[in-house]
Amino acid sequence: MSSEKGNLKYVLLAAAVVILGSVFWVYASFSILGPKDLGVEYTHEDYLSALEKTGMQIEFEGMTGEELEEYKQNAEKKSINDYNFEFSDYERKEFTLTAAESTALLNEIAPGFWWFDDLQVKVLPDGTMEGSSTADIGRLKTDLYSDVADDVPLPLPDKLNIYSKGRISVTNNQLSGDPESFYLGPVSLPEKYMEEESVDVMEEYFPRIYTVVPGLEITSLDSNENGEFVFDGVIPQKVSVTKK
Repeated sequence: MSSEKGNLKYVLLAAAVVILGSVFWVYASFSILGPKDLGVEYTHEDYLSALEKTGMQIEFEGMTGEELEEYKQNAEKKSINDYNFEFSDYERKEFTLTAAESTALLNEIAPGFWWFDDLQVKVLPDGTMEGSSTADIGRLKTDLYSDVADDVPLPLPDKLNIYSKGRISVTNNQLSGDPESFYLGPVSLPEKYMEEESVDVMEEYFPRIYTVVPGLEITSLDSNENGEFVFDGVIPQKVSVTKK
């Protein structure tokens, strides 16, 4: 009898370990383990190529070029509300970016202020776009969505891995989306949040992320048959950032 009790104890212990491990995996999948890998890798040359195509020159607290690049490697996250941004010398630009160049630009152009880490974007052969990153939900709420943060129907952690797939384009600064799937960590967003009404809400509020740049005019942002992102619009050529 004691032998049976001993066996039962080990079975229950093993079950507890499995359950705790599963709970940790689900929790860690929300942010600790990192976002889904789309297989997009980039180099510093991809970033320089993308920057050259946009024509933008960035100065942060008097730093530019290699000095700024070195500073960015250990830069702490900052709120856009604590800094002054001066955008100037606007020009009309038309260019294409590969998945590597787009991913490099999004990760490297403003890592101290950007709300997404380890971001990857790509265009699939059928024109569908994929995106994956760890979103800083806490900073998004305070920097861009403080007026509607309390209206979010789902409780969200401050850091959240997100993955999306679907057809997305921007015309005259207005986002149009036809999502196929959207994941918060390992959890698929419920179907009711993928319906037209919810997509309309996304199309209304998502543009705040790029229209935070005053005077930015995205005439069109789409993809081509080569799997590249195609941009046409007016963007600032000089950006100067100083602490308030």
